[in-house]
Amino acid sequence: MADSRLLEELAARLKAKSIYDLRQVARQVGVPRPTEGRKERITEEILNIASGKSDPASQSASGAPPKSAEYDRQLVVDILRCREINLSSFENERSGGITMQVSSSAVSNEPCEGFLYKADGVWYLNSTAGEVFVSDSFISKFSLREGDYLKGALRRKSDNGLAGLVTVSQVDGVIPEALSDRLDFESFAPTYPVKRLSATRGQNDIASRMIDLLSPVAAGQRALVVAPHGTGKTGVLKGIAQGIEKNHPEAKIIIALIDARPEEAADFKRAFSRADVLTSTMDAGARVHIKTAELALEYAKRQAELKRDVVFILDDLTKLTRAYNSGSLVASALDTSALDAAKKFISSARNTDKGASLTIISALGEGGDGIESAIYSGLKDACNMRVTLSQKLARFKVNPPIDIENTWASGDEKILSEEEQNASVAIRRKHEEGEIVIKLFESTASNGELCAALK
Repeated sequence: MADSRLLEELAARLKAKSIYDLRQVARQVGVPRPTEGRKERITEEILNIASGKSDPASQSASGAPPKSAEYDRQLVVDILRCREINLSSFENERSGGITMQVSSSAVSNEPCEGFLYKADGVWYLNSTAGEVFVSDSFISKFSLREGDYLKGALRRKSDNGLAGLVTVSQVDGVIPEALSDRLDFESFAPTYPVKRLSATRGQNDIASRMIDLLSPVAAGQRALVVAPHGTGKTGVLKGIAQGIEKNHPEAKIIIALIDARPEEAADFKRAFSRADVLTSTMDAGARVHIKTAELALEYAKRQAELKRDVVFILDDLTKLTRAYNSGSLVASALDTSALDAAKKFISSARNTDKGASLTIISALGEGGDGIESAIYSGLKDACNMRVTLSQKLARFKVNPPIDIENTWASGDEKILSEEEQNASVAIRRKHEEGEIVIKLFESTASNGELCAALK
């Protein structure tokens, strides 16, 4: 049965569109003759496609071209997602909710989905069915890029042979034809981060409340959690991601865990309902760590090209730099090329002039061995937002062990209200009284109430 709640929400969003914008959306989702008829007819056709009652028509090259290539990309993504959900529902009803596994030799095509990547000059899909070869003809036909998330079908010549992609039905949630005019992330002009991304999950989430007031997260930042071992940096990263997921459902959250403990990777996947979590566990090796992180970053860029606010969580930058350094001839020294690669990685974060942003939030170790100290020295100034955790406060069981003096966000006056700025200054004056500051947060229900109390 079709999901009535999703369809009602889509109907309301379509009703609010002008006839011109509605036609642009209709063209992208495959409504036949999208320029004909009144709003009611076009809306009905779009909802029929979203509900699975009718199939999208291929885009026709005949007729006058549209006056503009602009359209509501997020609405198109949501329509096609709704269609996918409803078609899955219909299939489950027909089969009684039972999915049967059939050997690949018994069928001509198999459904598949996964990330597109290039290795040694050859394109592959890192899919649920294993590695799938992707022909260059698909790449050129649909202007595909590394990091695209494809859905389609594969075919195998034999049970043990390498599968090949034979059809592409979706790219990053839209039909492939919709990507003919997509933008290039590298051409986006960087602008200062000004749009706030609140990380607070509730009254008792003291760490995120402190971050919101002392080093607020903004769309497009390069943010670092600087932390000695044992101070809980992964928990802080996880809390920030959960807070943004809760407060900003429109944002796309992508998490990459590299060199992670298996139980930690499984815990992250359980903790997030809407985020995409990519992992490489501690037994995978440096090449896999680099591939996972870089593929996740390319995926984040592809999402930003759809004019979305993307939040990319990497745990962590120290581990990634170590992976880049694994080919160094001197095992105990940090190669400058590894440091340059890590700087290039985090420098991808930016707010842009296209209404999209890529925020990168990662962690950086401090006070470890010689290589870790060199990594810290080389990357500590690459951020424009920083949360510092204190080993001394952690030893004294102060939770969260945030070093207020060394926790800040560049340009926070563009993000915080005047009242919040005054409260931040007042709190910093008490930074040596760590437990008193924690009690200030614990005694108030929200940062608004805390600001009023300090005023």
